[in-house]
Amino acid sequence: MLPAATVAGQSPTSHRAAESSPSGPAHCAVLCAPTISLMPGVLRSHLARGPVVRSTATGVEQRLPETTSFQVLATVAARTAVPRLSLYGSVQWLPNVSATRNPFTLYTASDLGDPVLANAPTVAAGASVALLRPSETGGWADLAANIGDLFSHAARPTDRRDYTHKLDLGLIGHFHVFDWAPPSTYVHRTSLYALLDYVATGLAQSGDEVPLGRVFVTDARPLALMIGLALPLTPADR
Repeated sequence: MLPAATVAGQSPTSHRAAESSPSGPAHCAVLCAPTISLMPGVLRSHLARGPVVRSTATGVEQRLPETTSFQVLATVAARTAVPRLSLYGSVQWLPNVSATRNPFTLYTASDLGDPVLANAPTVAAGASVALLRPSETGGWADLAANIGDLFSHAARPTDRRDYTHKLDLGLIGHFHVFDWAPPSTYVHRTSLYALLDYVATGLAQSGDEVPLGRVFVTDARPLALMIGLALPLTPADR
């Protein structure tokens, strides 16, 4: 089972720029100008132990291990006229995750003589609510709660499409560890982030046979953690 893709919400740079202006946070009629960020990081899946699966051929049960993968997020976020509420969209990519077979040709890694990369991107969109703003933490951190739709690889035996919609929940915190740099520099706008993600629907449940020949004894464990850098791509005044 592949790690669930994750969602990144509000851009920290937009809130910091708005709160640092002399007039306070900017007000928008509907949506403020969007910000774009690139967020490379390390994804740790199956937190709190992975699910137990059973081979239908041998009857042997095993617990799927936690996995660590490199992931890249490209996010677009825009504050709204509603205080603390933002809208976001993101594309997630796991460039190095391997699979047992190509899902389209069905040739296995053994057939091909090389690993099969399960590197198709996934997409997410939703809303983000700021729980803590930088002004409430002395400028060093912020925290937001996300709720959105994750459009990612099918994971249930009843799925009839390659990709399915899933309810995705998350907590994301930015830590402005480069705040010491001059405000005019790019480094000042860069931050560390930690994203705790939970895919609430659409994953394998106890009794599901995914893929054929492997039965889930316990439900999938959809909790994942991602840690990395948030690199803003839009101007500092957004």
